[in-house]
Amino acid sequence: MKFKLGTRTTKAELVRELKTLHLKLKEYRLLLDESSDPIFAFYRDGRYRYVNKAFAEGVGHELNYIIGRTIWDIFPRDEADKRFSVVKWVFENGQTRIIEVRVPKSDGDRYFVTTVKPIFDIDGAVDSVICISKDITDRKLIEEKLAHMAQYDSLTNLPNRALFSDRLQHAISEAVRNRTRLALLFLDLDNFKAVNDTCGHSVGDVLLQEAAQRLQGCVRKSDTVGRIGGDEFVIVLTGIEDDVYALAVAEKIRHSLSQPFDPTGCQSRVISASIGVAIYPEHGSNEIELIRNADDALYQAKNSGRNGVKLFHPAKTPEESTPHI
Repeated sequence: MKFKLGTRTTKAELVRELKTLHLKLKEYRLLLDESSDPIFAFYRDGRYRYVNKAFAEGVGHELNYIIGRTIWDIFPRDEADKRFSVVKWVFENGQTRIIEVRVPKSDGDRYFVTTVKPIFDIDGAVDSVICISKDITDRKLIEEKLAHMAQYDSLTNLPNRALFSDRLQHAISEAVRNRTRLALLFLDLDNFKAVNDTCGHSVGDVLLQEAAQRLQGCVRKSDTVGRIGGDEFVIVLTGIEDDVYALAVAEKIRHSLSQPFDPTGCQSRVISASIGVAIYPEHGSNEIELIRNADDALYQAKNSGRNGVKLFHPAKTPEESTPHI
């Protein structure tokens, strides 16, 4: 709305202009109130100056309850402190910030990206701060699903090769820091190919899923079980005292896997497992050495007739093999 300088404005014109302004403000308010995106504004002290219906519904309070109350009345203190720190920064710097926030809900958390903008008065000072949120829960869930798929085996939901490698490196770092031992187990299901050939891959998949569950039931929560492909599994046992414990766990696993499987669509199957064990730091000071030596121990177990456990033993040098007289 513009007023011409140097001209007289009649009372009727002024009333008409004010009515027009009032209608526009009413329209804008209606747009804000009915927006599906949560919109809310703050005073400098953290009190809510304005909230729309979407925001009120999102936090589970009535509009009249929220307006005039502080952010600490609506959210837990740690969440309120974290969010208002951004609002405070916008008040102090007069610049827009964009943040991502999580709103806990009984039926599943919701995620929002919120634009925090300063509102200036006629003197150029920040009068209030308005926040406009956009629900990104669906996008967030897709991102989390993709991240999960990148790190976990789709069939068994166990860590895949990449994630297991990261877990193993972390476990080695912890062992170095705490001066403890760990064990790396390489496991292969014996004659698994026969299951796929006689019963089909769908039955084989069910058997692999059951095997994964049995493996997890044989170890502690602090240990990690991974699937690196086919019927090959890997396990890291952290904070062990000696190889006796590692071998006992390996035998427990071998016994568990030797119990009959009863997959639908195929007669009861009995399989076995060959397991190779390498200990840090005796059999390797890093990931590559431990993997190589655990794999070598697995090879020894298979060559010894399968369905067994072998602790890595380095090959003897010619001098060590020659008896001393």
